[in-house]
Amino acid sequence: MTKEQTDLKENLLMETSESMDEPLYMDQDRYIAELKATILDAASRCRNCNYCSIGCPLSDSTRGFISQSPSGLMQSVKYGIRWDMLENEDREDLRNLLYLCTTCNNCVLTCKAKATAIPILEIIQAGRNLLRELMIGPLPEQRKVLKDIYINGNPYGENPATRMDWLGDLAVKRLPQDQAEVLLFVGCTTSYDSKLFSLGRKMVQLLDALKVDFGVLSEETCCGHPARVIGDEALFQEKAAQNVDKFLKSGVKTIVTVSPHCYNTFVKEYPSIGQNIKVQHYTQFLAERIQKYPVKWRIPLPRMVTYHDPCYLGKHHRIYEEPRELLRAVEGIELVEMAQSRENSLCCGGGGGRMYTEVEDNPRLAETRVGQAIETGANLIATACPWCHTMLRNAVEDMNLQEKIEVKDIAEILFEAMGIH
Repeated sequence: MTKEQTDLKENLLMETSESMDEPLYMDQDRYIAELKATILDAASRCRNCNYCSIGCPLSDSTRGFISQSPSGLMQSVKYGIRWDMLENEDREDLRNLLYLCTTCNNCVLTCKAKATAIPILEIIQAGRNLLRELMIGPLPEQRKVLKDIYINGNPYGENPATRMDWLGDLAVKRLPQDQAEVLLFVGCTTSYDSKLFSLGRKMVQLLDALKVDFGVLSEETCCGHPARVIGDEALFQEKAAQNVDKFLKSGVKTIVTVSPHCYNTFVKEYPSIGQNIKVQHYTQFLAERIQKYPVKWRIPLPRMVTYHDPCYLGKHHRIYEEPRELLRAVEGIELVEMAQSRENSLCCGGGGGRMYTEVEDNPRLAETRVGQAIETGANLIATACPWCHTMLRNAVEDMNLQEKIEVKDIAEILFEAMGIH
């Protein structure tokens, strides 16, 4: 490993502990004090205008209670600190409130456009980190997620030895043993959800058909995103250090992710990685590739399609056009928009650690979203996120709408249209 690579790795290494239950820093009191100061400072600058509640998915799933708006969450944490709620029987109420957030980023965009540009999600994240340090958070079901990431390298508690089972009998380069220009980072959900195995395989076959020199990590592990949003910063830093080491040893020039959550993690939360390796979500990569090397669409798909913007692709990174360009390129597809789309898109409800626990009453956000899709007349919901795929697919099944509409990932649609065998 070169000096530059070693320096990059060391930039990511913070003081982590052997146990998940130990504090991130040796001086836990100092860390807790810093978290509290960050929260109190930002919350005191909030004007309580509640513009942030406009478009917040919590308004759709919690009947619009003011305490469950983004500013309400911030104020709840602030007063929890000031009124010593962290030391009494009310602390679980504060915990349950704070973990409602889907981290969709709508509040941040709205506050920036209409108010004082408070980094609301950073404050909610600081609140979760604080509760984790005090062993109040996360939610009971999410504690198992942290343990599973720590022990098995994935949030589902699956055996790491089975992580590559999704590939079936497909041949693909294994990094770093083999060499390739592009790393396909598959992610935990596609690797372990049997209903998404075909998505992973079709992604591999798409890249093969487009003559991309790529491979997958022979020992892929979680990007750490679930640990961070749930509030375990030490565990996140541990996974980040492991991944950066593997990325650098692989020698790739580009990382392509299946999940927008992995993409966000590598772009925003792995410091300096972009100086050495280009990171793209697969919709960005494929849109560029197909524009440069036009493909022949062998099978027309006469479908009315509506695209669901994943929050961590759209609201977090403003990637709206590339997925739509890919869909429009397919012969036969008529693309229609839901009432809420792009920066106003409704969250599927799976973000912010909510994939692993039930936190809302009926109707669930995913069911509301499927209803919006039905209203367009579409018979196919396209998305570009394994979590969105899972949430929306489950909603369609729970609502018994399988005969009326289905859910597919854009990669699956492209695979079908290219007639790959």
